[in-house]
Amino acid sequence: MHINTKFRILEFIVAGLALDLLENIISIKLSTGAAITKEVFITAFLVVIPFAIVTEIIIDHPKFWHHTSRVFRKIFGLKNK
Repeated sequence: MHINTKFRILEFIVAGLALDLLENIISIKLSTGAAITKEVFITAFLVVIPFAIVTEIIIDHPKFWHHTSRVFRKIFGLKNK
């Protein structure tokens, strides 16, 4: 496995899952005042997973914006600059 791939996996776990989960738990506690139980933690974790996948794996992929801009140029008939 390349070092780039290992870094992206580590980034996904730390930034995508751990930090977003912590953010959600803090938000739940501050906005509702609810106790953080195992069920709340599991629910927050299950909500974090798809968003972490979208942000860390798909959007942060090195070639994402290159491919996306190419598709938009094709759809809207724009020329490369």
